[in-house]
Formats: sequence, C-alpha cells, structure tokens
Amino acid sequence: MEKMVNVYFSGKRYSVPADLTIMTAMEYAGYTWKRGCGCRHGFCGACATIYRIKGDNELKTCLACQTQVQEGMYVANQTYSADYDGTLPGDLQLYWM
Repeated sequence: MEKMVNVYFSGKRYSVPADLTIMTAMEYAGYTWKRGCGCRHGFCGACATIYRIKGDNELKTCLACQTQVQEGMYVANQTYSADYDGTLPGDLQLYWM
C-alpha cells in the first residue's frame, strides 16, 4: 500500500500518493493542465508555483514538475491567475495556520 499525503489545491484537500510531483498530483486529483505545463522536465519554467506547508508561514517557490508533494502542502499555481491583480490566490490568503 503506497503512502498518501494530504495536499490542498485551490483550497480543497486531496489525498494523493506521496511520491508524486505537484504537477502529477494535481492531475491525480482531477485537474487538467490547459497551460503552464511546458516541457515537464524543469527547463522552461512554465509551471512556476507558490506553496506553503501547514504551520509554516514562509511562502516557497518551485517548479511543479520537479517538486514532490509534502504533507500539509498548500499550492497556488500561477496557471489559475489569468487576470492577476497582484494579490495572492485565495488558498494562500485564507489558510494561514
């Protein structure tokens, strides 16, 4: 039985296999990448992502195709912000614990 971790995409909790990258975990959770997935090998930078870990107030940046999910990870992917107004997505603003 594979180990599962709880991660949050767009404020919703998903239980995903611990060995997935953020990109593949989002696909596992049912999200479809329409843009921002680029090369899937870390060269293009199209999947730049902001995340934080529950209990840690530090925002971190990464490439979703290269970063493994962690327990309590809150992910805000830039692909959701087509009309970016300079504020953080709601899932990072609302869930400071």
